[in-house]
Amino acid sequence: MRTADLPGAVAAWQAANIARGKPPTPQRVARIIEKLQEPDALPYVAAEGGAIVGMVLAEPCRKDDGAGAVIPGALHISMIFVFPSSQRASVGARLMRYTLDAARAAGMSRVQLWTGRENAAARRLYANIGMKLTSIRQVDEATEWARYEIDL
Repeated sequence: MRTADLPGAVAAWQAANIARGKPPTPQRVARIIEKLQEPDALPYVAAEGGAIVGMVLAEPCRKDDGAGAVIPGALHISMIFVFPSSQRASVGARLMRYTLDAARAAGMSRVQLWTGRENAAARRLYANIGMKLTSIRQVDEATEWARYEIDL
């Protein structure tokens, strides 16, 4: 992702969160901007007609659900968001395939991510590109996360 793509990537993230009823706070927006620019961040964008329509952020995978040491050869996709007007148009699939291809080219052997268990569209996407459900984690009474992984 080029520096000039940062506003479009953040806008895609914001629009998708607002559409799912989770409008971000200014502090959260600032944190996402930081994450997209971290030295080990691997952000990618999808564009159509010169406009950014989606974004994905991959990072080194870490032990202990992100709190531990880096796991050599593994990549974690920490976010993928598509503008609501571009959803269900294969933008997410293109972003995921691009990220998996980039991971292979970088010598990674595994990619993983977490998604909300209730997020049926995302779970279908991950299954359709060959990712396997490997874990379900109860976060609280109302929230369950599903982990998907793929060996490259």
